Amino acid sequence: MNTNTSSRLLLALSAIGLLFGGFSAVEELFIQPSFMTNDGLVWTLPLVTYIFLALASTGVSIVMASAELTGNEAVNEHKPVLLIAALSLLVGAFAALATEMGSPLNVFWLLLSPNLSSPIWWMGTLYSIELALLSIKLFTLLSGKEQGRGHILTIATLAVAVLAALVLGSVFGTVTGREGFSGLDASLLTLLCALTSGVVLVPLLVNSTARHSMLQPGRILIGALSLLLVVKYVYLVRGSVPSEVSWVALWMPILMIGALASYRAMPVIAALIAMPTLLFIELSFVIQGQLLVLGPKQTWLGSLQSYAPNMAEMGILAFGCSVAYLCYFVLSRILELKNKRLNSPA
Repeated sequence: MNTNTSSRLLLALSAIGLLFGGFSAVEELFIQPSFMTNDGLVWTLPLVTYIFLALASTGVSIVMASAELTGNEAVNEHKPVLLIAALSLLVGAFAALATEMGSPLNVFWLLLSPNLSSPIWWMGTLYSIELALLSIKLFTLLSGKEQGRGHILTIATLAVAVLAALVLGSVFGTVTGREGFSGLDASLLTLLCALTSGVVLVPLLVNSTARHSMLQPGRILIGALSLLLVVKYVYLVRGSVPSEVSWVALWMPILMIGALASYRAMPVIAALIAMPTLLFIELSFVIQGQLLVLGPKQTWLGSLQSYAPNMAEMGILAFGCSVAYLCYFVLSRILELKNKRLNSPA
């Protein structure tokens, strides 16, 4: 399948996803609640869609900024495309988050009610700053004004991206009374998921020379996440903490090892294996910490809940991913037009 055919297919799928997911978004924001949430299970697939896309954006941003700061010219020559990809993924993430908040008024209220002691507020703020930095970098790149400012913006983008991934993990790792979330490994998981997303997505956007330069760090990062999952699986299977639900299935590290094995020769296959696996890893982690019902809520919810996403929640996953790709498509066309104008004879 050639590039034009792939682009048309992805565009058609994104248009369908936007219509399907847009219906779910409108229903949730303006008509009635439609997600599988309750008093004991408040974070479900729509929030995980935000996490998935935001961490993917973070990963691409980190790879892009690291290449620029270390002088990796093979990757750095693709900076405009990587910048557009990181920005588009984050736009899709915020589109999904807006629906998860249930009402447009809740979005505005969040902006107008800062809470410096809340990891959730810091997560949203850091990702908003990252969105602003990526937008500024894109504007300066398209306008030809990047000279002199690019290095500072790159350092700031790298620092904010890493902090955002770590703080996102702390949203769960610092929750009181939830043993399945508690601890530093929540931030380690989100950072490794972000980095793995970056090293499997970037090879799809660059040439073979750039892919070759990423082989060693890419293998190390995918291997590190696989090792964390194996260790976590062993601990959870052999654990005896009543309030901790095992969330790592053995197929997760096995699939990540499969992505690692195909990473060099078949980057598309590696991405097709790794990205859905990362989504399931993040979903399993977020859900497991909420399945045990605390306190008097056990009276009507029972002591242990189960969860499966409904059509509305899957619609938000399609909506966020579709918004991300359509944003990427539009910005890529703008970049192509700019390059054509620059290369055309006077």
